[in-house]
Amino acid sequence: MRSEQPRRRRSLLTAILAAAAGLSAPAASAPPVWQRAAPLPDPRGEVAAAVLEGEIAVVGGFDRNGSDSARVDVYSPARDAWRRLPDLPAAVDHAMAAAAGRRLYVLGGYGRSRIPRRSAWTLAPGGRWRGLPPLPVGRAAGGAAIVKGQLYVVGGVGPRGLARQTLVLDLRRSRWSRIPGPWPREHLAVTAAAGKVYAVAGRTAGFDTNTTIFESLAPPSRRWRALPPVPSGRGGTGAAVVGTTLVSVGGEAPQGTIRTVFGFDLRSRAWRRLPDLPTPRHGLGVAAVAGRVYAAAGGTTPGLATSGTNEFLALPR
Repeated sequence: MRSEQPRRRRSLLTAILAAAAGLSAPAASAPPVWQRAAPLPDPRGEVAAAVLEGEIAVVGGFDRNGSDSARVDVYSPARDAWRRLPDLPAAVDHAMAAAAGRRLYVLGGYGRSRIPRRSAWTLAPGGRWRGLPPLPVGRAAGGAAIVKGQLYVVGGVGPRGLARQTLVLDLRRSRWSRIPGPWPREHLAVTAAAGKVYAVAGRTAGFDTNTTIFESLAPPSRRWRALPPVPSGRGGTGAAVVGTTLVSVGGEAPQGTIRTVFGFDLRSRAWRRLPDLPTPRHGLGVAAVAGRVYAAAGGTTPGLATSGTNEFLALPR
């Protein structure tokens, strides 16, 4: 019996230490959830968006009356507040936007004529819009991204239908060139990460023609490469990159606006489901700042619709 007591003590001590270790172990991290942020002051749809010095610029679009807007608003995640920048030289919808350094670029879009515009503007640090060499051809409902000093205008609609070329502006020389485009489609999402341009989903005509096509371009290559398709088709969509995750947000379909959100791991090349967008929208501005992906503005019903909703999802970087 005496020989059993040390064993029992050791067993009891082991159990106590194990329980203590369990109590001190860190709790599993909570899953990410979408949260509300300060709403866009002027509700709009079919906007363009870009990250400008850690803030999110939301450009143009349709206003609540269905008219084109020249308005530019900038959201500060640090202050959870909006401020207004100088209006665009002309009102546009379905334009493309990108930013690098302290400069915001806005390209193409539709005006009253509903013919794709050739306009190209930049907002310099001084706060005035300046014209750039016009696009070689008009372009609307595409996307834009900047990689290594080159601005890429991808997809969308040109004067003769779906665009088959990517327009490239050398920002140092202010000269346009053309390279082959991705699979022709409009209302796609375009973003950039780690020296590559990504073209996400989109549609070939009305919102009953949504695609799941996903492609990338690695400059100086001129060849677009196919990637694993988006899990569900979407047009009128947006995308942004947080760390190594490309996030696909929003869109419209015959059944209504799209709430599903997917993340693509740029390393493993695999998609996963993320929390649904609380306020499904299309034609929205999607941008990433400081580990958060924001979804601002956009229509809450298919077709011409607007909202000022601004929501964000924090993801590990």
